[in-house]
Amino acid sequence: MTEDIIKWMRDVAGLAADAAVEVRDEAHCPDPGCPLRRTVIIWTAVAGQSHRIVVVKPVAYVRREDIERAVRLYAMSR
Repeated sequence: MTEDIIKWMRDVAGLAADAAVEVRDEAHCPDPGCPLRRTVIIWTAVAGQSHRIVVVKPVAYVRREDIERAVRLYAMSR
């Protein structure tokens, strides 16, 4: 699944094939009993500047459409 997310991220964001992309499955809050999980996608752009988007779903449930939506929101916030 992680490989799919990386591929979708490269496709949707127009990243180079060798761009560094990392996918993390994280707890949404510091409380160990917290049921919410989120997927954090971090990538390094030109000049080494890193960026990140968050999809509020566990990695196993992330779809390409989630990446497209998150990238659009990220672009609008810049």
